[in-house]
Amino acid sequence: MEYYFFRYGDLELHRRMVSDRRRTRAFADALFEVVSNESSVLDVGTGTGILAMLAARAGARRVYAVDFADIVDVARKLVAANGLDDTIKVIRAPAEELMLEERVDILVSEWLGNFALVESMLEDVLHAREKNLKPGGRMIPASVSLILAPLDDAVTYADDGPGFWRNPIHGLDLSQLEAWELAQGKAWQRHVEPGSLLAQGQPIVSLELARATMADTSKEGRVTYVARRDGVLNAFCGWFSAELTERITLDTGPGQGPTHWAQTYVPFPPRVVRKGQPIEVQYALGPDPRERRNQRLMLRVDGVEQVCCVE
Repeated sequence: MEYYFFRYGDLELHRRMVSDRRRTRAFADALFEVVSNESSVLDVGTGTGILAMLAARAGARRVYAVDFADIVDVARKLVAANGLDDTIKVIRAPAEELMLEERVDILVSEWLGNFALVESMLEDVLHAREKNLKPGGRMIPASVSLILAPLDDAVTYADDGPGFWRNPIHGLDLSQLEAWELAQGKAWQRHVEPGSLLAQGQPIVSLELARATMADTSKEGRVTYVARRDGVLNAFCGWFSAELTERITLDTGPGQGPTHWAQTYVPFPPRVVRKGQPIEVQYALGPDPRERRNQRLMLRVDGVEQVCCVE
């Protein structure tokens, strides 16, 4: 079994996700909005079974809770402990091999990783959709957009990023390491302050889950921002916005409230920008060739390129 599935047997990981109140509340509200007593529901990557149990509590006729990790045994016990084993069928199986005895009305899955696509769980969800969702059935989330914005965050760049190396250490000049650290191409998760945004975020990938394919997750293009103020472009910030239903959206952007995903911080070689100045960014996003469950993001501004791995 792939290490990815062993990792999801760790309850500490599930506690971090379930304790994310914005995440759990949004999915709960979505299920109670759309599930009826005639609904059949498939929960892909059920984990501890919480979404499956919420679907049952919302009145679903039948719920299928599917996972390939060891945590599925925990889900089965929790379903029984909550008196829902007459409604919920817990199945241990790889999602790509799943073939239910009926096609379902609703497919729900919290497949979202850092910058939405990290972990590549979406591929499993799309396999399950093709074999198990009724024509015209509902996907939760219904759509997801990956959003990118330029940053001026001098403190993060200088204290926790490549700019740290500019300051002498015990009289030693280590400044070359700034460029070397940038070349290593590492992004990381942090909560970004809205005031650090140099311009409004813009979507670089948009997915309609009822018809999306994995090819839609790899994207190249250009986007132009307009600087809100004078500043120094020294990073980019990535996040996602997931429309769960027409009424409920889970936006993980700066200032929208904390989530366990935070935002993706991508350091970039610093450059001065002026208020009103257009910032044209060429980008390419796709699976990291070294580890398919990570994402490789290339950003180019004025001929300067930064490539990073989003984990």
